[in-house]
Amino acid sequence: AVVSTQSTGEKQVQRVPSQFIDPLISALKYSTKDNAENILSLLGRIRQSTVLSSPKRENIVIGRDRLVKVESHDHSTVIDEYKKIYKFKHPGVGRCTQTGECGFIMRNHWESDNHTRELVTDSDYYKNTGVHYHDVVSARDMFWYGVHTLTLPSGVKLDTVELSGWSWWWRLWLPNGTKHQFKGVYVAYNVSDYMVAK
Repeated sequence: AVVSTQSTGEKQVQRVPSQFIDPLISALKYSTKDNAENILSLLGRIRQSTVLSSPKRENIVIGRDRLVKVESHDHSTVIDEYKKIYKFKHPGVGRCTQTGECGFIMRNHWESDNHTRELVTDSDYYKNTGVHYHDVVSARDMFWYGVHTLTLPSGVKLDTVELSGWSWWWRLWLPNGTKHQFKGVYVAYNVSDYMVAK
């Protein structure tokens, strides 16, 4: 998914929310790999940069509410499609009189061997989901991530995040015997533009 952005001239720089960086730093402190200190140093510098990361106060973390399987009439595909439903009232939405709750839906888009997560803006896709979409909600301000709870062999428990394309990174970086349990899927939504404007 797309993350929050900050203008630098005409280009947009992708900013990573601190809610994503902090669990990585916490987990890597337990790494036994020789170059873990270098990675920790790099993550620390990214975390301190206002160009590369966004602080907690700028992000609202939204947990996925539920999945709804999409009825498919195309039997040529083996991939199930799900509507990933999030309940979220954007600060830019005033009094809402629409039916259901404010929110948004994300879906996977598959192309060859790659897939991306898309924010759905088509109102027909929201029928019978219990949520409705406001156009002030923007994919530009979203950062999607999965969270796992890890249990180290020492008994220490901590939450960490999936890295895009490498969900099981801790198998390489953390001590052998580390166990994991999936916790949930979240979107860190950056509201800094709205906060500054208001």
